[in-house]
Amino acid sequence: MKEKIRKVTITSGNITPKQWSLLLIELDLIKQAWRPYATLDLSAPGLHQTLKIGRRKHGEPHAL
Repeated sequence: MKEKIRKVTITSGNITPKQWSLLLIELDLIKQAWRPYATLDLSAPGLHQTLKIGRRKHGEPHAL
């Protein structure tokens, strides 16, 4: 059975950088929760760096 690719595009022109980074982190949490059911791919400018910083635990050093 051939899998059908589905795609969602989110665009916004009036979102602050803080809101954007929080949105990316929340979408990554959804991706992790859905891992048993589907393979989701995220792509956005600066995604890797945003998730790296967003996954830090309190008290961990801020390594860029």
